[in-house]
Amino acid sequence: MSDRPQGEGWWLASDGKWYPPESRPAPPAPPAPPWAAVPQSRLSPGLHTAVRVFLYLSAGAAGLAVVALASAIPKMHDYWFAPIGSDADEWEAWDRASELWAGAAGVLGLVSLVLFILLLVWGSQAYRSLARTGAEGRSWSPGWAVGGWFIPLAGAVLPRLVLSEIERISHPDNGPAPVGDRWRRQPLLGVGLAWWFLLIGAGVVAGVGIGVMGAGTLVVGEGADAVTTITDGVLYRNGLVVVAAGVALAGVAQLLGAAYFRALGERLLH
Repeated sequence: MSDRPQGEGWWLASDGKWYPPESRPAPPAPPAPPWAAVPQSRLSPGLHTAVRVFLYLSAGAAGLAVVALASAIPKMHDYWFAPIGSDADEWEAWDRASELWAGAAGVLGLVSLVLFILLLVWGSQAYRSLARTGAEGRSWSPGWAVGGWFIPLAGAVLPRLVLSEIERISHPDNGPAPVGDRWRRQPLLGVGLAWWFLLIGAGVVAGVGIGVMGAGTLVVGEGADAVTTITDGVLYRNGLVVVAAGVALAGVAQLLGAAYFRALGERLLH
């Protein structure tokens, strides 16, 4: 400390004294960027594994449903074209086959419901886990990752857009945070697009088949008292064939989905 500078680098403090260069205080650290102040959130490995397991289970349940339908369709044909009054055996065979098909459809529906719930939670967690990447210009949010599924018609598009953003932001070529807007230029996983479009197609095909079946039936009564009667066996059987095609497509789609989520796990769980 001195009343006058003693050489190059000496600095004047607020007390009016001069101090040597080595005593100069370090400049304050720059403030942390906003993205770095966001609490760290990670995707649960157990949740991710559960999604993949139920994708496989969904594919397996779809396969069982297709087998049950393949057994029921010819029995429906035999019953419908059997001579009236001598069709007891054919009716019994068709009744057993239809119960088996209904049971397989119930299992598929239950597995699909659990998978749907898991996907809702997964989407929210996966999107939150990218909060500290410093990605600029994001279009969606964890809320959209959940709510997008429930908007009529748009539910076939919005979840896919959220998944696309998750894919691109987590792409390894983006490098360390902050990734800025580099993520926008990253390609999408082809297996993910195939899974989504095949799943949508399966739903459309199955829906058409159910409509054809409905055109071949007559429903009398309401609620638990409703009685459904087949009025056009050929139309009803054709509807079963279309439904079987839709369920088969869904099974293939879920296998692709399992591969897709494996690839996403390699990015999000590192």
